[in-house]
Amino acid sequence: MRYKEITATAPKEILANDHFVAVPYTVPAAGVETNTDGYKIVPAGTILPANDATAVGVLLHDTDVTDGDRTDAIVVHGFIKSSALPTAPSAAAKAALPLVKFVGNSTQPDYTSFVTTGT
Repeated sequence: MRYKEITATAPKEILANDHFVAVPYTVPAAGVETNTDGYKIVPAGTILPANDATAVGVLLHDTDVTDGDRTDAIVVHGFIKSSALPTAPSAAAKAALPLVKFVGNSTQPDYTSFVTTGT
């Protein structure tokens, strides 16, 4: 009997739980570098369009833009595991994404941002 051994990897999971809302978004190919296998991959967890005040969401899946722009889903509401992101979200990006909560290694969100003091 013949067989062929293939190495497969599971997709990266950026969600902390199943409570999220994602919308379609066109992931641009411009500026994405080619990897060692010859593909242009935008990793899951990338804040788009940039990790700054222009942020509109977090890319849900690894997206191949080798052949040009590609539509995929971005999370606009939900809980995201910070440890699964390729780059830590900036303070400006967090402020631009008020419905997205970035949580630590556990599934518990950081509620300190909801606490207010004073009168």
